[in-house]
Amino acid sequence: MAGASLVMYGFYRGSVRLMRFFFNVSDKQIFNIGFAVGALTILTMGGAAFGTYRYLNLHMGEIKRAAVQEMRKNDKVQKALGEMWTPGAFRGYAFESWEEAVKGSERRVRSNFYEAPARRMQMIFTVKGTHGDGMVSLEAYKRSGEYHFEMLSLDIVGGEHLFLLGDDDHALFPEVGDMMSKATK
Repeated sequence: MAGASLVMYGFYRGSVRLMRFFFNVSDKQIFNIGFAVGALTILTMGGAAFGTYRYLNLHMGEIKRAAVQEMRKNDKVQKALGEMWTPGAFRGYAFESWEEAVKGSERRVRSNFYEAPARRMQMIFTVKGTHGDGMVSLEAYKRSGEYHFEMLSLDIVGGEHLFLLGDDDHALFPEVGDMMSKATK
């Protein structure tokens, strides 16, 4: 820290001498301009880091909204739950670790070698309709800022099982499997 402070002080003194020689400005003006440029740089870097974080990472609320939008497009859901249905509370979710995402990235095909592996998320939540209730289970990942569902299914209370996206069940993460078995009891 002391070394960095010394280097910055040296840079400051050198820039003050250069600015005085070429532009004839005071120390206070140089400090104010430097402070403003530094603050603007920090804000820009912070905004870029936040935007990158939002673009690349999975978010529970966004995945739930995307699943509900997909379900609203499907006629089978409207018939099973009724025209007026709403999503219930979260029951559970689990993220895949980065290590598992790197090892399993062949499943989620990448467009090139340099594209980051996509982490999966499994989620279950309830839905309540006028004709019946159900539980949604899904597996999703994010690629290029968009959510992709490997599996989206609806279990209607009473035994009916609807595959909305995907054609087979995916093995649940142990945490989600435990939550699913407790929720169905």
